[in-house]
Amino acid sequence: MIFRIAIAIALLVYSLSAAQADERVTVATMRNVANGALFVAAARGYFKAEGITLDMTAYPSDADVVKAMASGSAEIGLANWSADTVKLASQGIFKAVAGQIREKNGFEGNEIVISTAAYGRGLRKFDQVGNGIVVVDQVGTSLHYQLVQASRTKGDKAEDFTLKFAGSPSAAARAVAENHADVAVLPMLEARNLLATNQAKLMAWCSQIAEPELGAVFAAAKMLGDRRTVTEKFLRAYRRGAADFFNAFLRLDKYSKRISNKESQQAAKILAFYIHPHAARDEAAAILEGEILYIDPQARLDTADIGARIAWYQAQGLVDKAVTAQNIVDLNFR
Repeated sequence: MIFRIAIAIALLVYSLSAAQADERVTVATMRNVANGALFVAAARGYFKAEGITLDMTAYPSDADVVKAMASGSAEIGLANWSADTVKLASQGIFKAVAGQIREKNGFEGNEIVISTAAYGRGLRKFDQVGNGIVVVDQVGTSLHYQLVQASRTKGDKAEDFTLKFAGSPSAAARAVAENHADVAVLPMLEARNLLATNQAKLMAWCSQIAEPELGAVFAAAKMLGDRRTVTEKFLRAYRRGAADFFNAFLRLDKYSKRISNKESQQAAKILAFYIHPHAARDEAAAILEGEILYIDPQARLDTADIGARIAWYQAQGLVDKAVTAQNIVDLNFR
């Protein structure tokens, strides 16, 4: 009897100490496929296995995620690269610690579309844009950066078109749909909606032109200083999620088509739980499986691409000349 009581007490002490050992981490994210690695890792208990309890908040935009990080409301943030993100990272407010989504040739990502009017005039390739109107969301975003990469295919005539900023991807899509712009660089979903309703024509996948990083995982300065061990644990769990995401969704068959099977369908249900929590799970999962974006299976950061992006920002006067990739990335987490 005494032995049993001793065991019970020992188990109680162990459970209390395990609960006390759990670290709470505040995470700013968005309800979209770009954050699929995070959702898979959370659903499969990888963070719990590292002694981490996630406190996730969904924000309406990447800009809001970055603001949450800058204000101290979040310790970890997953967001697209932008000029503002680079500025804040260079000031030491946070740093990139792992990769998120990126372009990869052979996989769908952001897309370049042509208005029906411009298509009717014979526009098919970017080097035919001439003096037309090209629209993206905002200055310094990944879409703006990808437009520049596409324009370089025009050689000496890279900047002979009129560039307009619509304010958001949805506004840029409307400009093309209403024939107020000839070409737009859009996220996959906005582009697909236009193509499906015959309001635009596809020019190219951006991944056919270049393979830039689109987003990253960012850790606040306090996480990198006072809670560095917790950051390491978080990233171990996140990378397991990235590997699972890759294995479930990004395998190709002999025809270079993504494979859909039981594994991908089950993983899609996880995404549906986080992205469309109030929708019918099977229906949402079926849709989300077709919206997958590429992620490196080890969630590695491409510092060469980040450096090229920074150089372009600097040439546009958007960030300080002293900024380097090493300023904004914690290379010890690579």
